[in-house]
Amino acid sequence: MPLILFDLESDPNEMSYQEQRTNGNMRRPHQEDAYRTFSRLCPQQRPKLAFVQEASDILLQIKQRIVVMSPMDCLLRLPHLVDPEVHYSLHSKRSLALSDLPTPSTEVIDTILGPDQVSDELTVDTEVQRMLSCVRIHHLPLVLKAPVSAGSFGTFIVRTREERETILKDLEKHLKKMIGEINTTNSHMKPCCLLVQDFVPGDAVALSLFVTKSGKAIYNACCTQLFDAKGDWAGAFCDYEKQDSLEVKYAKIGAQLVKYVHEVGYYGPIGVDIMTDGGGLQLVIDMNIRVAGSHALGALKSHFLTRGMDMASTLCPLMLNLTRDQFDANFTNELCTGSLVVNAWVHMRGGQTSMVAVTLGASDQESLSEFVKRVRAYEVGT
Repeated sequence: MPLILFDLESDPNEMSYQEQRTNGNMRRPHQEDAYRTFSRLCPQQRPKLAFVQEASDILLQIKQRIVVMSPMDCLLRLPHLVDPEVHYSLHSKRSLALSDLPTPSTEVIDTILGPDQVSDELTVDTEVQRMLSCVRIHHLPLVLKAPVSAGSFGTFIVRTREERETILKDLEKHLKKMIGEINTTNSHMKPCCLLVQDFVPGDAVALSLFVTKSGKAIYNACCTQLFDAKGDWAGAFCDYEKQDSLEVKYAKIGAQLVKYVHEVGYYGPIGVDIMTDGGGLQLVIDMNIRVAGSHALGALKSHFLTRGMDMASTLCPLMLNLTRDQFDANFTNELCTGSLVVNAWVHMRGGQTSMVAVTLGASDQESLSEFVKRVRAYEVGT
């Protein structure tokens, strides 16, 4: 299928590193990164890559529709497979909190300002303090969320009064920015709010499914999420031997999720974070209506199992002190045997460091942990 990627902003020093001539055309470094990653797929499965500078550069053939990772205003002129307002609503944590799905108890704090009020500085300041006052009186611990965020960004776990005061100071400027972006075309979608949620102790699992056009649920994987020292999402772990039992364990809530998204007009991949409370109730704490970060682990199940690898981890995002050539040279054997898969690769400015997503497979937990350490030894800052 055609795959359209946005070009990165131009770099004055770009011509000085790693730009390659292919088929008579000059490719920019990030373009070469994408072609190189997809070249590992057999030709029949490779997407037809195209790069555009602006959304206005996208040209579709008759009857073509676009599918996006996340809805964007700049793409609204194009025909979508899924209504972008439906897609946005499903991405919104506000919609989840107000749905019939089982979720932790959540207070939704909507702004009461309209588009004609957001330019008045005094009015905005007063409104920000009103919204934050609801957070100040909520019992601790709590989870504080922005309406649309990803990868743990925009989500805060607040355990102490000191943490709350620190976060509230940061939230003041973010709330002002959110309020300032309200306009006549988006106000009906409630883009500015805060969600204050009861804290549920324990770990979340990442359930990934595919919803067919007819509303059938296809199970992909159920993974353990990985977080870095700051608490930001850093990848996922999958035990393939446990997938059959996990599919049964989360079948009921999975069916509820699929019914919910399909009834409002969505089909395609979804990723859902689920926790279980003290009474055994499974709770949906977040939804990613797109290809989620752990999705690749399910898609690679057969790849790893046929090579005697019962478990795998995806590391993402990972900043490495390596170029792609250096990485391939250091892990040649792992790449050739299939225990290492490069999901995504982009050289950073200057070309000597890289932002990547990789998946590692191994036969047991100890071997996988050692493998992860070997890769992370090249991480920036180590």
